[in-house]
Amino acid sequence: MEEIMRKRQKEVEEAYERQWDEGRGSHHPDYDPEIVGPDVRKASRATEELYNAIVANDVARVYDKIEEGADVNFVFGAAYSCPEGYTPLMVAAHRSRLECARALLRSGADPNFMNKAGDLSLFWAIDGGVEMIKLFTDYGAELNARNLEGWTPLSYCKAKGKYGATEEKGIYPEDVLLYYGATEYGSGPPALGKRSPRQSFNPEDDAFFRERGSYQTPFSEP
Repeated sequence: MEEIMRKRQKEVEEAYERQWDEGRGSHHPDYDPEIVGPDVRKASRATEELYNAIVANDVARVYDKIEEGADVNFVFGAAYSCPEGYTPLMVAAHRSRLECARALLRSGADPNFMNKAGDLSLFWAIDGGVEMIKLFTDYGAELNARNLEGWTPLSYCKAKGKYGATEEKGIYPEDVLLYYGATEYGSGPPALGKRSPRQSFNPEDDAFFRERGSYQTPFSEP
């Protein structure tokens, strides 16, 4: 049985190497080798593996790939079926991979990157929930930044809808940004409906820490 397991493991490793094909292939699921052009860039192996580690929420592997030289600010663009582009930090933020995002920010990931579609990284962090917004704030995200269309994080929150992430139901991302110092509402995107006029995020309020959701649970360090 042990010999069979070693053989299977070897087959898996060999298949993984064939997939990379000395740099001609890829470990990223959306890589398209037929896309060509002056702006087409292919990531290093470590950077593609960093992406996969983030998706898998494998924090230890994220740190390993950073140590191996993965580019924490690489823009996965046209070569990866996304002409607008996104960074590893945007992947972590959108998927609520909090400790992965922390690892990236500690290693110099830019919290203020904006892609070709006008998406600020903070927009993706807003989708990631309360703790993700706080993390971006701690690492210097510009809370009043504007994209080329004049959208700000506050106006993005307003358009996003009533609540933040499901596990934080009852907390408005808009109120989180206001608490941390955001002040400017931009020109869009269009808001759908109206939210209840109340302050939903104030950790200094004595009544705030009633049972509201898992955002109150401290996150463990990697």
